[in-house]
Amino acid sequence: MTMNDKLKKFAKGKFQEQEEAGGYCIIYNRVSSKEQLDGQSLNTQMEKCEQYAEKLGMTVLERFGGTFESAKSDKERKEFSKMIAYLNNSRIPIKAVIVYSTSRFSRTGSTTIIEEVEKRGAQVRSATSNYDPKTAQGKFIQNMELATARLDNDIKRNTTIDNSIAALRKGRWIAKAPRGYDQKTTKKEQVITINEEGEKIKLAFDWKVNQNLSNEEIRIKLEKLGFIINKQKLSELFKNPFYAGYMSHNFLKGEIIKGNHPAIVSEDIFLKANGLLDISHSNGYEVKMYKPEVPLLGSIKCPICRRNMTASISTKMKKKYDKEIYYYVCWNKGCKQNNAAKNIHQSYKDILNSYGLSSELTELLKIQMKKTFSYMTKNDSEQLTLLKRKLSSVEGYIKQVEDNLAFANNQRQVEACTRKLADLENEKEIIETELQKVNDMSLNLPKYIDYGLKYRNNMLKIWELADLGEKKRIQKVIHPMGFVFNKEVGNIEPLSINQFVSLRCCKPNEYDQKEKETINQNDQLSLCVPEAGLEPAQP
Repeated sequence: MTMNDKLKKFAKGKFQEQEEAGGYCIIYNRVSSKEQLDGQSLNTQMEKCEQYAEKLGMTVLERFGGTFESAKSDKERKEFSKMIAYLNNSRIPIKAVIVYSTSRFSRTGSTTIIEEVEKRGAQVRSATSNYDPKTAQGKFIQNMELATARLDNDIKRNTTIDNSIAALRKGRWIAKAPRGYDQKTTKKEQVITINEEGEKIKLAFDWKVNQNLSNEEIRIKLEKLGFIINKQKLSELFKNPFYAGYMSHNFLKGEIIKGNHPAIVSEDIFLKANGLLDISHSNGYEVKMYKPEVPLLGSIKCPICRRNMTASISTKMKKKYDKEIYYYVCWNKGCKQNNAAKNIHQSYKDILNSYGLSSELTELLKIQMKKTFSYMTKNDSEQLTLLKRKLSSVEGYIKQVEDNLAFANNQRQVEACTRKLADLENEKEIIETELQKVNDMSLNLPKYIDYGLKYRNNMLKIWELADLGEKKRIQKVIHPMGFVFNKEVGNIEPLSINQFVSLRCCKPNEYDQKEKETINQNDQLSLCVPEAGLEPAQP
């Protein structure tokens, strides 16, 4: 053995043997439209690829494609994904993926799709080209073909966009018409008509504008009519100018174009539904929505029909005193209720102030609340014990699995231990989160009670200092179903009230000295009203 032969074992790099002719390959072909599929383009591609494989002396193992696939991303194509999976799982070395042309293989201009194949030991070969992609010159030509295909694609796309913009400017819609319309589009003409759902959408706009119903109330009413839609989609529906006869599209870059299609609602109704137009009435009131001067909107109901009242200003008073005087008004036929906002606001302040308690009663209520919550959370201590026991058990398992992982002999054991360890760590995290919740509740209960009572005793001040959004949230918490204003007596009458706010305190009954034992017993009874027969009372 020569010195050179002895030193070969220290050489770097893989010894490159001369490539043998023949080998195995797969074929991939595609078209980007149904028209090309119908035009037998795929058969032409397949014949050419088969002939090219025969010329190279290669055996075709599998064929992919055979359908139209058009995707913005190469990897979104299902047949391409199948082909990559086949390359990954094949036990037979595959030398080439034969395509009709590189420009047909990819139209994005990216070399990533070629690299995906090359990573798996194969080369992409074009049946309509003569270059060898393994050489520097061949790789350059291949990349140029990809770039040319991308340029061609971009030119076609820009032409399509220009044509689409021209169609939109002529009032022709270029996409599928939204719900409420039937559409028939040909190259010569487009006919869009209002269908049965369109009539229900018209009702929805009417309910929103004229009856001041919330989106959720409208959604429920539509559902009863067989028009199923979620809250998010309903909100988008009200914002779509298509229903007012206009078109909005990304291609128009911020412009709104009048369409040729029929409008379901008028422009005024559409703008009113989106709060962009003041609603005027002939009886001298002008509706003002979402104003800080009328914070009770959404909570105050009509005393007759129980619908939400609308906030308005009197146009006559404004002219007379040059000052906006607000009213809460119900426009429902047969009601016509209107009350000065000033009077209602004062009444609401009075009722908020009435919920406060004296310091003596606050302390009594605090004692009772601690007793009540202790009773209600009695199971928490048991749960705390169980959680701690479970956490200790899981930590023991984790230690055991970590030991097994340290002494694992093969890759299979390592993978099994790693998976089990991840599951146990996840379980531990869940238990610790639950443990923290139970601990927080028991440790911070006095703080929660103090905060709640302080909030309750200062509701009027908090409401007065809050912004419009916070005012509405406070109203919703205290009176979930709202309230009405009794004009005759000038009082707010709640339709519902938060039970924490409705709690009242009372002292135990006084007894003679002879009945001291009975006093001690009564001291353990609920100090909260209403009792409803529960001991202790449940707030």
